[in-house]
This record gives sequence, structure tokens and C-alpha cells, in this order.
Amino acid sequence: MLYAVTNRKVYSQIGALFGGFVDVIRISITSVLLFAIAGYANQDITVELPGGATMDLEWVEPGAFMMGSLSSEWKHQANEGPQHEVSISRGFYLGTYEVTQGQWESVMGTGPWMDYFTDNGWKDQFIPDPTHPAVHVSWSETQSFIQALNTASGDSLYRLPSEAEWEYAARAGTTTMWSFGDEIDQLNKYSVNEVSATSSRGHPVGMKLPNPWGLYDMHGNVEEWCQDWFGPYSSGPQVDPQGPEEGTNRVVRGGSFRTKGYSKQRVAFRQGIYLGNGNNNVGFRVLMMEPKSSVPTAVNSQSWGLIKADK
Repeated sequence: MLYAVTNRKVYSQIGALFGGFVDVIRISITSVLLFAIAGYANQDITVELPGGATMDLEWVEPGAFMMGSLSSEWKHQANEGPQHEVSISRGFYLGTYEVTQGQWESVMGTGPWMDYFTDNGWKDQFIPDPTHPAVHVSWSETQSFIQALNTASGDSLYRLPSEAEWEYAARAGTTTMWSFGDEIDQLNKYSVNEVSATSSRGHPVGMKLPNPWGLYDMHGNVEEWCQDWFGPYSSGPQVDPQGPEEGTNRVVRGGSFRTKGYSKQRVAFRQGIYLGNGNNNVGFRVLMMEPKSSVPTAVNSQSWGLIKADK
């Protein structure tokens, strides 16, 4: 499997200078920078998937944060507490966007969202479009997608993010209700939700503004599966928590275009869904662990957040 370094800040600067030529320049640069992953840790990358599609991933540095919400937070739910300190001990790559239909079809060769009896979008609630999130995908089906990626990579690099990793990445160093702050009137700039959606379906990924670490659609568009079983939080400090050892439902995070009420797109909001269910407003994004053979680059952990936010 091949990888490419991508510097989105550089591309945006080139685009400002040359306008419509930026896509041509980006393709040319990316084709030159294909490489084996060793030696290029701690940079945003583009991964070539089985079937020829690609996937952008953002590097997330290890660190600590306060997970959950205080009882004083607007629309706080009991299962969001107690708020507790969590340390993420190892950096990881996380999908810049939710997995798309095009990526799913490239890897799996299937379309779980299609009604094969009529050859239409499932229950007429879906638009077949390679840029839209892959939905009607159960937690169990995401594991088949991830297994295919791991088989192609020859390593166990890919998985869903844990609930703690998801919230850490979604917060992006912030402590507010949303990654951009507490101003509810700003949410539609970052979120495809019941108010900002133009249809009762998901939208193409990346149409709204990203969070400070370059991740899109962490608020809205489609809810996202996490690796963990859904259950109550522990109260004390934790390192790399993985959730309960067993359960019935798996965690979903982020809210969706069907979310009624902005409160359910707060970073701390959480719920569980039966792992065999696949709904038109639930998708996922992929986490890739840093390969053990890679050589870390010299990025000071204190300045890393500023580096990401300044892309």
C-alpha cells in the first residue's frame, strides 16, 4: 500500500495565487511524493486504497483532555459524566472525512445503501454519489471494510477510533461545547444538521468548515461508529480507555443531518446503537495507527496544536 504526504496549507496558498490551476498542481505534486510510510511519521497523508480510491488522513499527536461534560453544560446528559481526564498515549492518523460511498465501493465492491430489488437508493432516502458518506453500514460491516484495509497493508494498522480517541480528535484542543466555541449561531458553518441540510439525506463530505485540527464533519452530516461498547464512564483519570468489555450497543458520535436540536451535535453528546443496525444517517471514519517502522519527525507536542490550526 502506498502513501503520499499532503500539505494542505501549501495547496491553499498555491490556489490563492493560481486559482483554477491548483488541482493540476496538487495532482502533480502528489504523484511525485508517493512513498513507503517509513520515515514520514507525524505528517498528514493520503493512502491508496484497494481498488484505486484514496483516503486523506490527519495526524493526531498524543496528549490529554477532559472527556465528557460538566452538569452545568447546556443540555448536558447524565451519560456524558462524570467528566474525567483521559490521556491518549500514542499518536494516530484519523480520516480527514467520513468514509465515502466511492471509497467503500472501491474496497468492498458493494453498495449496502442500495435496494437491489429496485436498483434504487435504499427506501428512496439515499442518493448514490461517490462523494457522499457510506451509510446503511452496520458496525459489523465496518469491521469487514477495516479487515480489507489491513489485509492490503499487510499489518493491523486500521480500526475504528475508540470513543476517547474520537472525542479527543473532535475537541481538537478545545474545551467548549463545539470545536469552534460555544456560539450556537456559528454551528451551521461547521455542521450539516436538520436546519442546515438541504435534503433528508447526507451531504458530500467536507462541505462545511473543519475543526482546528483539519477534520471535517465532526459535527453532523452522519453519525459515526466508534470501536467501543456503549456504557457508563469511569470517574478517575484514564489512559487509552477502550470502554466496557461487553455490551449490546456500540458507540456512535457526532450527530447527523437528521439530528433534532443542536445539543446533540455537542462534542460530548454520545449514544449507543445496536451493532447490527445500518441507518441512513450513520457512517464512520477510519483510524490508522502509526506503523512501528516509521521514524517520528521532530514536532514539539506543545506547538503541534498551533501547527495543525494554522494549516
